[in-house]
Amino acid sequence: MSSPPQTAVAANAKIFPVFATRLASKDVNEYINTANKLKNWLGSEKAYYPDALRNIVLLLEIAHQTFTTRFLHIESSAVAAMDIYQALIRAVIPFLPLFTEEDLQYTC
Repeated sequence: MSSPPQTAVAANAKIFPVFATRLASKDVNEYINTANKLKNWLGSEKAYYPDALRNIVLLLEIAHQTFTTRFLHIESSAVAAMDIYQALIRAVIPFLPLFTEEDLQYTC
C-alpha cells in the first residue's frame, strides 16, 4: 500500500480530533452523523496508511465507549445508534491485517 499524499495526511491529522470530539458527544444525532462519515472513510484501503492506524483505533475506542456508556442504556438512543456502530465495526474488519503493529493487534 502506498502512502497518501502529504496534503491528505495533514488534513486527516486535523480531522481526527474533530471526529474524536463528535464521537464522544452526548447527542445521538451528532454521534450517528460522525460515525457514518468515519464508516465511509474506513471503507477505503487508502484510510489505512501507517500514521492513521493509531488514530483509527482511538476513534473506534471512543465510538465504542460512547455507544456503551451513553446510548446503550436508553432504548431510543440505542436503537438509533446501534446500526451505525455495527456498520462502523464492519467497515474495519476487512482491513484488520493492515494493523501490523503488535500493540494494535491486541487492541483490534
